[in-house]
Amino acid sequence: MAKVAARYRRDAGDDEEEDGGAVAMLAGTMTMGRALVCLVLELPDEETTPEDVIEAKKGEREAVIARLVDLNLEIDQLVNFAGDKLFLLLSLPEERVLQEAEARQIKVRLNEEKYGGALCPFRRELFEEEAFAKTTDECEACTALSSLQLLELTHSVVTMEPFDDGSGDAQAFDPQRLVDDGQIVAYFYLHYERSRLKLLQNWVASYLSPQPLEDIRDYFGEKVALFYTWVGFYNTMLWLPAAIGTLLSCTKVYFGTSDTPWVSMYGVFMTLWSVLVCHLWKRLEAQRRFEWDTIEFEEQEVMRVEFMKNPATLRNTHKNEVTGAVDEYYFDEGGYLPPTGRAGRCLVTFGVIFVMDGLSILLSVFIYQHAVHPLLSVEDHQTGSTVGGVLFSLTSLVLDRVFSLLIERLIQWENWTTETQHEDALIVRSCLFNVVNKYFCLVLVGFLVNHVSFMGRDLSCPDWQCMPVVHTMLMVHFVATAAMQLAETNLLPWLRKQVAEYRSNASLKKAAGQAAPTKTTMEEALEMAPFGGVFDQYSPYVFQFGYIACFTVAFPMGSLFALVTNLYQLRASAKALVADTQRPPYSCASDIGAWQGVMDTIATASVVTNSLIVGVTSHSCYFWFPQMTSLQRIWAVIILEHLLFAAKVFLENIIPIDDVRAKREYEKKAGLRERHLRETFNMAAD
Repeated sequence: MAKVAARYRRDAGDDEEEDGGAVAMLAGTMTMGRALVCLVLELPDEETTPEDVIEAKKGEREAVIARLVDLNLEIDQLVNFAGDKLFLLLSLPEERVLQEAEARQIKVRLNEEKYGGALCPFRRELFEEEAFAKTTDECEACTALSSLQLLELTHSVVTMEPFDDGSGDAQAFDPQRLVDDGQIVAYFYLHYERSRLKLLQNWVASYLSPQPLEDIRDYFGEKVALFYTWVGFYNTMLWLPAAIGTLLSCTKVYFGTSDTPWVSMYGVFMTLWSVLVCHLWKRLEAQRRFEWDTIEFEEQEVMRVEFMKNPATLRNTHKNEVTGAVDEYYFDEGGYLPPTGRAGRCLVTFGVIFVMDGLSILLSVFIYQHAVHPLLSVEDHQTGSTVGGVLFSLTSLVLDRVFSLLIERLIQWENWTTETQHEDALIVRSCLFNVVNKYFCLVLVGFLVNHVSFMGRDLSCPDWQCMPVVHTMLMVHFVATAAMQLAETNLLPWLRKQVAEYRSNASLKKAAGQAAPTKTTMEEALEMAPFGGVFDQYSPYVFQFGYIACFTVAFPMGSLFALVTNLYQLRASAKALVADTQRPPYSCASDIGAWQGVMDTIATASVVTNSLIVGVTSHSCYFWFPQMTSLQRIWAVIILEHLLFAAKVFLENIIPIDDVRAKREYEKKAGLRERHLRETFNMAAD
């Protein structure tokens, strides 16, 4: 039978001035050293709530608890100090942990000194022989499993399909559906305090130390760890353009102009740098796949529950010729001609993107024609450029927010099969819009206004000098972006905290001179924001990479701006994830998905944009060839572009993507694992 601990209640005779410290102390004792899933139920106020509502809520609570008891879970109950919420702390008994871990083939690392350190499916015999390495969590239930793995096991038991008795009434326990229906308040993973404090000390508060990526992977999963690996790599690669860009900016001050003899060389350097960023990341990513054993993840990925439940998904069955069992399969691919299924819905999405791109282009032209160009003059280009930078940034931000609301609904409507396909589709469609939304204004000013008339009007830069205008626009953008990120990192969490305190009447108690009640770990977690995934975290970095790779020849200090902002933002986002966000469920990834394709596209585009900046926007070529004609400048752009494309292909071919040493180490560990399973433990390898 499941263990259901007696819950803590406040007695009628308790001191009303109590600050809830006893409840918080009890909660700390209950959660210490344990990986717990928290389910929150509402307790209505018996004095103000009608009797029938109280009875209905009581019936719902008892039904939920009875269902959980039937699953043979360990359940601890705790009522908060205010008496309006019942917290159920769910975990698996130690024996059940071992059974489920073996049944679900949870990957655990073998002891490196004795058995090579490869990942191996959990087996009870190996655990009893102490063949597995201890995790940094050292959970009481099983030291070989991380707290995240224990939470995933508990969640899988909570949501497991019940035995079908033939009535057709058996349904799996669906926490999200119960939250949506109002039967439960919340369902989330609790942070594991021992590991959380370790991350706060070794990651969040340690600006000068390398990121503890293995600890991050153990605590959050490969997908989150891979994101922070990528950010750390990107920041490392930024040091060189930041240093060279700062030196180039000093030469601009020396020459007193935006055009110097070194602009053309910096353009070549930034193109090659962007190619190296993409290619060296692929190499590091491949290394992580071997180290974390995620090589076959996408082949083993399961279907999304939303896909299987979607009415648009077609279902059919076929008989397995080997086992004779009848298997059910799902599909929704459709076709483009005529538009059917997912393919038809994708066409609608692309139509919306096309309209939004057109709107962004029209707004950019309108802003430049009516707000920027009238303020530009030979004597003063700063005013118009600054106004343009502010207006373009605001317009881009507003359109991005509107498009984000649209695209999330459209991607859900498209109905993708796996989570990876769903996220890749979201990335590609977001980038199809944002590449235009964020970069077209710079393309307009840098490459078009001096050579193309708009509705019969000449909108060229004063004295055909667009380089200073692009320089100022980029500077405004980097400053505005840094300010917005600081606000999102510091202001928004503070506002959320104030709202949460107001709702819990803590602020009213303070105003009345009373001490605010001490909150339990569960109450603090309930008030935290849920984890929103890594998509919104990748996006600003990838598009920042686009600005740096394609346009910072016009504003070389942009790389330094980006580096300083990123170094702060990295630890700030880590703090938000560890201290201010509910613990996310496990998520795996073998690569950064479609973001890699976006970066490759940006690197290719940088060949064109940097060639155009050097030969068209900038006049730096005159320092080297004073007698060049306009036609010769065009030829110079074409020749430089072809040379850079050739250099790109050359670099991509001489630097191998696969890390031979990592692959050899992976194969060595796998070989040791198979040998020890066969010879030391007399087990057949899977």
